[in-house]
Amino acid sequence: MPQYGGFCAYGVSVGKKFDGDPQLWKVEDGKLYLNLNEEIYQAFLADLDGNIEKADDTWPEIVHTAAGDL
Repeated sequence: MPQYGGFCAYGVSVGKKFDGDPQLWKVEDGKLYLNLNEEIYQAFLADLDGNIEKADDTWPEIVHTAAGDL
């Protein structure tokens, strides 16, 4: 299962819910992370650990909020 309900991992790290593209993925520590597009994917990889940490911190705050409300 992808992290963050399949939403873009970088998006979650900045408090947003963008669709994750199953063709733009990264497995880190046995967890699958999806991203919106190639540009966002590269930004996610540029600070992988930091972005995962931010997303992990942010996800509980936005998990039950509709994407359009963020």
